[in-house]
Amino acid sequence: MGPKWKRTLVQITVGAVGALALSASAQAAFITYAASATNATSIAATSDAIDLGGLVDSFIANASLGLTVSAASAATVMTGQEGLQVVQGCALAATLCTASDWIDLTGKGLSLGGASFTQSITPTEVKLFTDGSMLVSGVSVESLRLRWDASTISPPASVGATGSLTVTAVPESGTWALMSAGIIAAGGIARARRRFLA
Repeated sequence: MGPKWKRTLVQITVGAVGALALSASAQAAFITYAASATNATSIAATSDAIDLGGLVDSFIANASLGLTVSAASAATVMTGQEGLQVVQGCALAATLCTASDWIDLTGKGLSLGGASFTQSITPTEVKLFTDGSMLVSGVSVESLRLRWDASTISPPASVGATGSLTVTAVPESGTWALMSAGIIAAGGIARARRRFLA
């Protein structure tokens, strides 16, 4: 194979890999929310939504929850959800999702804070929860958001919560297969060209 064809093959391969990387990173998104109340007995909040631009079956998520509880005596913050903060998914574009379209993505390791948190340091305790990067599969969603729900705070306390979610869609196997076929085809063309010129 001549140097010109080798250079062309390298350019095609680099271009294909770069295009795949750009298509995957273009679907990366980040959201946050903050909620706080003084002398509260309950508090709830929902973040804005991440729209992934189409249904995805797999994604990588990294969630975090910062919790501050201030009370004279140890307060307990409880929820009826899987965790104080849960990730919710919707199978529609974010602008089309109604309240009933959002479902909690439970059992995926994304819920943070547990079903209850009891303050162990008074008067103020600050706690950080994180799940690290989690590969989530087996659920078809187009939009994601965070929901914080402290349905019971006893005794009443000042509570602040901040949450964040970073999501990257995982390219489907068809994308990888198409890229591989393109690279193999480019190699075959270069090899045929070399035989033709010989």
